[in-house]
Amino acid sequence: MVASVIVFLLYIVLLVAIGIVTYMRTKSSKDYMLAGRANNKWVTAISAESSDMSGWLLMGLPGAAYSMGFAAIWTLIGLLFGTMLNWMISANRLRVASEVYDCLSVTEFFEKRVNDTKGTVGLISGIAVLIIMIINSSAEIIGSGKLLNATFGLDYSTGIIIAMFIVIVYTFLGGYMAVSWSNLFQGSLMFFVMLLVPIIVVFKMGGLNDFVATMSQTEGFFHWTNGLTGFGAFSTIAGGIGIGVCYFGVVHVLTCFMSIKDSSEIKDSTFIGTTWVSITSYAAVIIGMLGAFLFPTIADPEQVFFQMGKDFFPAGLLGLFAATVMAAILSSVSAYIIVATGAVSTNIVKHFIKDLDDKKTVMISRISVLVIAVLAYLMSLNSGVVFAVALLATALLGSCFGPLVLMSLYTKNVNKTGAIASILTGLIVVIVWYYSGLSNYIYEAVPGMVISAIVLVVVTRLTGGPSAESVAKYEEFEREIAARKEK
Repeated sequence: MVASVIVFLLYIVLLVAIGIVTYMRTKSSKDYMLAGRANNKWVTAISAESSDMSGWLLMGLPGAAYSMGFAAIWTLIGLLFGTMLNWMISANRLRVASEVYDCLSVTEFFEKRVNDTKGTVGLISGIAVLIIMIINSSAEIIGSGKLLNATFGLDYSTGIIIAMFIVIVYTFLGGYMAVSWSNLFQGSLMFFVMLLVPIIVVFKMGGLNDFVATMSQTEGFFHWTNGLTGFGAFSTIAGGIGIGVCYFGVVHVLTCFMSIKDSSEIKDSTFIGTTWVSITSYAAVIIGMLGAFLFPTIADPEQVFFQMGKDFFPAGLLGLFAATVMAAILSSVSAYIIVATGAVSTNIVKHFIKDLDDKKTVMISRISVLVIAVLAYLMSLNSGVVFAVALLATALLGSCFGPLVLMSLYTKNVNKTGAIASILTGLIVVIVWYYSGLSNYIYEAVPGMVISAIVLVVVTRLTGGPSAESVAKYEEFEREIAARKEK
């Protein structure tokens, strides 16, 4: 146990050190909110994917595969294609847009894209991001409480306090620069551990023969839809693929696109990011399926990865497993908090205080980190299922912002009223769908995104289309895109 504690403490010390170093390098609001648009292709790719996958990768996804068996393949397909398409379709254009429109956050881009001089789009999108990121953060903090309880026997409430303290320290100090570099380290740790664990476990099992023979007797385990047919099968497939469609609105990943130093490196980042996701998510599904065979009576399937660590690896490595799970959790919590902070400082506060200078913006951002973290902590006091909470937050992001991001980047036909209507529609549809119980049949992101997209198109047309100023700026953006392709 002593060795495990030492390994875990070293991990925490390294995160704090990153916060201190990046604090000394943070000189402006652009540094704090967007890492000075100076991240290289490795930092951008791994930071984007580790912040996206979160504790869901090591807890939620293995837990789902434990319960669903081979049917988890649809979630895997949704993750892989969603990640790849988001990089291919959104990354380059959003990076260029961040310069053309001079914006430090995705919500600020929405505001400037539709030429909203009153800041209403920024305010509404900022509030939506703030609410969703608090929900997202609470899901991850729940995971940290479960982790530290299982690892070191700490009380759940003590575990979430420790996790929040760690993430507050380095995010408060270094902002997005600290988040990016800490996520490079944490994402690399997650990658290598996730790659090795199923290989070593299968080796120690003596192969897969016993696993296949035993689990073949479990009804639906090796079935594409877990034995379901008709509408049940359709719901399983649509739900898994629907997760991938949400990616176009996942603002913490989109922010990573905006932070890369040179848009010409995005092609390499696309390969790095999709490779990272492919290997880690595939490993997570294998771990969950193996766990159903190895630990058929486990109380919480979301603990299957950690249980493997305890049963198949030396006790001294327990701290490494704890650090890996905590890395997955904190890489996302820090990204959620800094994105929510950006929405507060660039949209919500500036909507009411117009003359904020750079120094005051950074100060407000740091205060926001503290407030948002406390709110997420309070929401996490009621422990829940990481997978379910994370799916809801993802659906909200995809439905509120996915259609708006795509249309803002690829067509001039977007205006202020359409943007507001689309955001609010996505929010309302997902919440109503989820709490009415309809998500038991179709994942709430599917109707949320479809209806939000229709509302965006229809309301924009009915309210006169885009303004002349908005069209002129969009044409400037298109010229810049074309100019960079010629280089």
